[in-house]
Amino acid sequence: MNFKSNFENEIISLYQIKEEHFEELYSIASNPIIWEQHPENDRWKKEKFSIFLKNGYENKFGFLLIFHKDKKKIIGSTRFYSYDKIDKAIRIGFTFILPEYWGTSINFQIKKMMLDYAFKYLDKVYFDIGVNNFRSRKAVEKLGASLFENNKVGNVVYVLKKIKFINQMSNP
Repeated sequence: MNFKSNFENEIISLYQIKEEHFEELYSIASNPIIWEQHPENDRWKKEKFSIFLKNGYENKFGFLLIFHKDKKKIIGSTRFYSYDKIDKAIRIGFTFILPEYWGTSINFQIKKMMLDYAFKYLDKVYFDIGVNNFRSRKAVEKLGASLFENNKVGNVVYVLKKIKFINQMSNP
């Protein structure tokens, strides 16, 4: 299992971010609307985004660039993190995409590629989401994830079990 793999479908490519992607990613992330429901809602500031990217580069499970193949442009990033060998689980998150793709199938396609890969090896995937990030909460619920830990501030945690995901995808 190599979470630093690249993934693609007909529309989206996910591949490992390099430091030279900083400016193009920041041009997307500098939009405050992207972060308005996020606990760290000032991540649009260059110094805050730099920390986000630094942590992504240091993540040993990969830091994925989201590339729209038809448009030939970078539209965001995502990552795997916090692998738990005992729980047979990993986390997916830190995802952001251009607002023009919100409400489309793009986020679903990104997560599906990542989940298809993770569930070849693992039983569960967790999602840490800001308690007030209703867009992301709704998106993971559409995948079949359910609320696992409900904090009143900061993040909530959703879990998606392999069997539920397989059933969800076979009975849309």
